[in-house]
Amino acid sequence: MIEIMIRENEQNKRLDHFVRQYLNQASLSYIYKLFRKKEIKINKKPAKPDYITQLGDVLTIYISEDLHQNKTIETSIKQSFQIIYEDKNILIVNKPIHLLVHDGNQKNEDTLTKQVLHYLIEKKEYVPEKETTFIPALAHRIDRNTSGLVLFGKNALALQCLFEAFKEHDCLQKKYLALVAGKVKQKGEIELPLKKDEKEKKVYVSKDGLYAKTIYQPIRQFEDCTLLEVTILTGRTHQIRVHLQSIGHPLIGDQKYGNAYADALAKKYHMKDYLLHAKQITFLSLKNNLSYLNHQSFTAPLYPWQITLIQNLSKGGKENDEL
Repeated sequence: MIEIMIRENEQNKRLDHFVRQYLNQASLSYIYKLFRKKEIKINKKPAKPDYITQLGDVLTIYISEDLHQNKTIETSIKQSFQIIYEDKNILIVNKPIHLLVHDGNQKNEDTLTKQVLHYLIEKKEYVPEKETTFIPALAHRIDRNTSGLVLFGKNALALQCLFEAFKEHDCLQKKYLALVAGKVKQKGEIELPLKKDEKEKKVYVSKDGLYAKTIYQPIRQFEDCTLLEVTILTGRTHQIRVHLQSIGHPLIGDQKYGNAYADALAKKYHMKDYLLHAKQITFLSLKNNLSYLNHQSFTAPLYPWQITLIQNLSKGGKENDEL
């Protein structure tokens, strides 16, 4: 028998979803069998799958504890991210390139999520043994080779609020820096629908794709390339990379969406990686327990290799603005 007291991070959830998270090694059919056999109870009474958990509820599951999830976190983890902002609800970090935000196919690979969890455990803000289902988690994703801002929710209410903000898009504004091939002389907008090919793991402009809008503005022009400030009004996979490719200015060094000219520039400037940096996030209309962050902006500085690259390009280039 397992007995759980519902805590603040665990309230307002459907009970079947809660149990599925808690018994993450059990099959879905097995969990619903427990409900049918009345072996899942709330406050000593048989519970239904659609029951909404309340603070202080006592959940009892009549099952052996060998199905209880193992929440061990590696202890020898090196922190490579920079902390931009932190309070009791959220953590904003600056992610370096080459670091996945979460586990992919290689479960033992270092990830930003593992590093953040280790950091919170060291601070004793996250104690796996005391949390039954909630784990601090990222609210959105950026690619392995994109650097910059990533947001984490440190409790369930904050994480849900961030999820909703990223989904609605008009609750926040995201700006990136992107180094592209060719000279871009004017500000512009791109409104082209995007569709992902799951087999190729590639995104294409397609009339039956999802709506996507990108705004770009040159801030530094160089001999044969341009540093853009890019604002995305939607959050589609590879949106910036595909949209900039569509107007003939792909990221320099982008092997998936580049062209021959961009490849030649990558060789010329000895670029092994493209420069796409999640520079700034501004909160416009966050709700509930994160409303205190509204009208605040947070900026992630470039990493040293990115600064050096831009300084080298700036010799003889035209500077329009500060980074």
